[in-house]
Amino acid sequence: MNIVLIGGGTQVSYSIDIIEKQNLHKIVGVIDSNRDIGENLYNYNVIGRQNEIRELITKYNIEGCVITIGDNWSRKKVFDEISDVVPDILWPNIIHPSVIIANNVNLGKGILAMAGVIINSNAHLGDFTNYFTNCNVEHDCYIDDFASISAGAVLGGKVRVGKYSAIALNATVFDRLSIGDNSVVGAASLVTKNLPDDVLAYGNPAQIIRNREKGEKFLK
Repeated sequence: MNIVLIGGGTQVSYSIDIIEKQNLHKIVGVIDSNRDIGENLYNYNVIGRQNEIRELITKYNIEGCVITIGDNWSRKKVFDEISDVVPDILWPNIIHPSVIIANNVNLGKGILAMAGVIINSNAHLGDFTNYFTNCNVEHDCYIDDFASISAGAVLGGKVRVGKYSAIALNATVFDRLSIGDNSVVGAASLVTKNLPDDVLAYGNPAQIIRNREKGEKFLK
């Protein structure tokens, strides 16, 4: 499948590495709003802007898009804008060959999973969710759309992570807990109780530090 990468920031290099190792798709280029047209990023050129997607699809015979952006709300914004123009575009999953996915895992679309990720049985991975190096999603977890699990994070069995939420580096969430929508668990935190929507929590044990606004970025 001919695919285009949307976003020329840090995550594009990881994504290219995974796609090349998957050897399932052909990258035709990168779409980015700030970089110069023709600029070379990791051996692929910036071919245009997001508002040119219809023309670029025709020119390069693009069949699918990959959003190479780490921030959850930013991925949602890009998805909405692209889908409004080309609702039938495909959103392939980009999964490193070293990722372990157990039986009966439900995979959404537009998922990115980096090296060493473990997804155990009966987990649900929502659309456009990100899983970073060596994170562990245990059995029967439910990760809702546009959420992120950062490198080294561990989710116990039957954990639920809400839409747009993020579990940061090396955080641990005890079994059977729920993290609400648009909430962030800080790095190296230990979550021992449920967290509501729209909060930032961190510490050992994790405590709510402040509220978060809808659309607030967790990656600056």
